[in-house]
Amino acid sequence: MPTQVSKGRKSPRLDLASTHEEADILITQQAIHLAKEDPESHVRVVCDDTDVFALLAYYFLSEKLQSSLTMQSPIMGRSCIDVKETARKHSAIVPELLVLHALTGCDSVAATYGIGKTKAIAVARKGYTLDQLGKPLANIVEVTEQATAFMGACYGITTPTSSMTKIRQKLWAQKTGKSTAAPKLCSLPPTTEAFEQNVRRAHHQVAHWYSALSGDPPTLAAVEHGWEADDTNKRLIPRNMEDAVSYAPEHILKLVRCGCTSERACRGGKCGCTGRQLPCTMFCTCGGGTTCSNPFNITESATDHADIPDDSDEGNDRAMDVDDEDDE
Repeated sequence: MPTQVSKGRKSPRLDLASTHEEADILITQQAIHLAKEDPESHVRVVCDDTDVFALLAYYFLSEKLQSSLTMQSPIMGRSCIDVKETARKHSAIVPELLVLHALTGCDSVAATYGIGKTKAIAVARKGYTLDQLGKPLANIVEVTEQATAFMGACYGITTPTSSMTKIRQKLWAQKTGKSTAAPKLCSLPPTTEAFEQNVRRAHHQVAHWYSALSGDPPTLAAVEHGWEADDTNKRLIPRNMEDAVSYAPEHILKLVRCGCTSERACRGGKCGCTGRQLPCTMFCTCGGGTTCSNPFNITESATDHADIPDDSDEGNDRAMDVDDEDDE
């Protein structure tokens, strides 16, 4: 039960009783209630958490408060943030601040490489919306589709699609078309399966934020929204993907890229692809085209496979993208 200490006297605050468990929400609830009680008051929140700042700005504007509200870091030397002035100056974007902040990364939702708050705000100003995110009764499929379109726009893909994997493929094609070097995987968006779990966590988090001023959180089960229960340690851990989903197709997991550069490239067993009885592909240094001597590019018959010599041509580059005992 919250207790108020004023002028040396203690008094219970039944009106601030809450079953919320997040400190960020409890801090916001109490600060906003105090600001509402006395419009002439000055409320200072000693905290430097970004989630708390987003909550304070959102509720200061939505509750139409007039009192002074600042956020002071407990670390000496850091600046004091004027929440009132921030909410006033950015009143056009503050109503969407919680959903934008959650989807692009907060305390409980993973951020996406290269997609920050500035990018999200710019996309929101173009008309992309996340108005279903955080609504307890919203259909999670519609929430995910809306979030996919929004994040696709953050990556510069404006063609309507409900698959983050397709957006990932388009970006890969764009990046490899401009450069011969393979792009960093972290620069690509997550797959559809991984993104869905992140959206569920964001949906769950925003729903709790929207109920910050009420006494009770929404009845959304965490284990149905991107979390797994660790009963042994009494905690929740984020779920990467559903249990039945593989991290990659089996043939991708077996994919090997050779670095052969000789005139008779990939003819010998020291070629990583030939040695593993796999065809060369466009990702290999040889290109996997007509100049490649890998016999597995021509036929899959056992007869051809048996004709592969064990030795390799001098000059074959044995550089591989995977570590394997056969490479030694």
